[in-house]
Amino acid sequence: MVLIRTLGWLLLALAVAATMQDGLTWWSEGAFRLKALGDMWSHLDYDSLNSVESYLVAHVSSRLWAWIILPILRLPALPVFLILGIACLWIGQANGRRSEPRSIISSRRPRRRRRSSGLS
Repeated sequence: MVLIRTLGWLLLALAVAATMQDGLTWWSEGAFRLKALGDMWSHLDYDSLNSVESYLVAHVSSRLWAWIILPILRLPALPVFLILGIACLWIGQANGRRSEPRSIISSRRPRRRRRSSGLS
């Protein structure tokens, strides 16, 4: 569950980054538009996007790329990251019970100190 919650926080951080990117684009160009997932991927690493496309078309199916992957890459990044991040955090919660807030570093409860019966 910790891995799913970590993925959720990472996706929410990506949503913040997409918000900053969209805001900076709006400020510089004067027009507000949400950047698509495919646009963000192509700005990060254009060669990997082309490699995935060519592999899927050549080895799996061109219909998979055209009908499933391409429409997903055209979705706006901000709502996708936001919805997936919140969903991962919701799924990563403890099953039916309210968990105590803990940090990643110390996941155990603090120990109780024993009363010493000797001289101190």
